[in-house]
Amino acid sequence: MKKIFLGAMLALTLIGCGAKDDSIILYTNSGSNGRSEFLKEYAKENGFNLDIVSAGGTDITNRLLAEKNNPIADVIFGLNNMEYEKLKRENILKKFSPSWADQIPEGLSDAEGYYNAVTVTPLLAVYNTDIINGENIPKDWTDLATNPKFTGKYFMFGTNGGTGKAVMASVVSRYRDDNGELKISKDGWEMTKKLYTNGYVERGEEDWFGNLMSGKRPILMLWGSGALERQKANNIKLGVMKPEIGVPFVVEQIALVNKKGDNEQVEKFADWLGSPEVQIKWAEKFGTAPAHPAALEKAPAEVKELVESVKIQNLDWKFISENIDSWIEKIELEFIK
Repeated sequence: MKKIFLGAMLALTLIGCGAKDDSIILYTNSGSNGRSEFLKEYAKENGFNLDIVSAGGTDITNRLLAEKNNPIADVIFGLNNMEYEKLKRENILKKFSPSWADQIPEGLSDAEGYYNAVTVTPLLAVYNTDIINGENIPKDWTDLATNPKFTGKYFMFGTNGGTGKAVMASVVSRYRDDNGELKISKDGWEMTKKLYTNGYVERGEEDWFGNLMSGKRPILMLWGSGALERQKANNIKLGVMKPEIGVPFVVEQIALVNKKGDNEQVEKFADWLGSPEVQIKWAEKFGTAPAHPAALEKAPAEVKELVESVKIQNLDWKFISENIDSWIEKIELEFIK
């Protein structure tokens, strides 16, 4: 039902937008909280007519895979390395080298040129400091999973979206055991079970930030820019859990869909979206951290402060991408009720 609903939603979105011959169709998982509206208007001011389809990272990837033989999208923005590697293996992406590609730090973009880094985003557990403070501050996701005082107090996104999937992988992959079930040790699966059964996992639409504010669930899984946005909107200061091992950083990328037709305007748009000038505005508006060094240097102080305040967790994304689907299947069948 979820896939059927997504397909209908995407189709209605395009129809509702009144897609034109000269329009650029953008698929993104980074369109919430006013991002799509801002980007559409800002792009129009710069000569680009956009039709934007916004959904979760996994849903966007599944849609692109389903449309492989008759692609609709022109450009993809957001997602993460795990999703792009799937699309790359299926020949859904087209090589593209934007004008700023050689200025991005090595290791962030695809070495073969199929996707290019635009923003970097730490994935966090944030908390209401009026309720969680002192000795009650959690140290790690494993602390949340095993300490009884946090049972039912933390909110987690499900494994169908980019944030929930990446945080899950950052915990599960710590317990690599090539002889274990799905290449994870018994201890690893026991820890993962506790993480999901002792916390509250997303169940449809709900006011998860309101629940943090009220104290109902004062600890929340959240992406870095989302934390900054909500701090500003609510005039509060959120606490940030800082595991000794570090936190996963997701790199949002831009990629072109491998489809027939003239791609000149599409390439111009992709080049424009990832440029330092646009990313500075994006950072100022939504608290994102640009991948481009020149843009990061001019980003708001709170953006640089957040990025520099947390350690980057060292993750084997190749190992993760090879096993993530089987991990998700086990978690959804056995642990998420």
